[in-house]
Amino acid sequence: MESTKSPSAVSGGDAGARIPDQDVGRRRRIPRGEVQRQSILDAFERCLREMPAVDISVKDITEAAGIKRPNFYFYFESKDEVLGELVGKAWDDWADSIGGYHRRAGESHADYFDRLFGTSYRAWVERDRVMVAGLQAVNYDDKLSARWTSLVTDLNGRLAAQMSRDAAAGEITPLSDDHEGLVTTLTDMIVMAFFKDRSLRPSEAESRRMLANVKTIWLGTWGTPNSPSHRID
Repeated sequence: MESTKSPSAVSGGDAGARIPDQDVGRRRRIPRGEVQRQSILDAFERCLREMPAVDISVKDITEAAGIKRPNFYFYFESKDEVLGELVGKAWDDWADSIGGYHRRAGESHADYFDRLFGTSYRAWVERDRVMVAGLQAVNYDDKLSARWTSLVTDLNGRLAAQMSRDAAAGEITPLSDDHEGLVTTLTDMIVMAFFKDRSLRPSEAESRRMLANVKTIWLGTWGTPNSPSHRID
């Protein structure tokens, strides 16, 4: 999965761009091909500001990137493949910003969910057009659907493992013993809540209300102390 950051400046007549090499404190040259590949990704994301992903053509992307059409197909088979890579990169940034799904020592469940949801929501706000377009595309693009499913499955596994650890330690009483099933449903809910929020772009007050309600539902489902609990046997 590509994780290259967008170059801050690209010179059309140069063979590449220079960026700091963090490991050796020197500046290294980015290969021209890497610059062109990133320019395609950046161009697609800029196009999303003007039109839905389904309406974006390869011509739109190449014109925005300032490259010829054949160059596009050297790097990507289709525009959907570009979107898939953007979604994967946005998801990586999302996961990196959270800094791990383990509940930290001394971290209450309320604080744990505040960290997860607050950071996740900010990541969605930052890359909302990519995330919304990606979720829409799972309905018609099999490759992107498989990629999204893989990302969500990994997320669900990490959260379910945390729920199981907390339950085994007697810290929570989840609504059922099917921890993976509970987490999967909760994750589906929050993804759709974020999708709706970033599609409609409501007021900040409405977004805060959504996050507060999501947190209440998660606390209740996990069966944290002092939360409403109606266990399903």
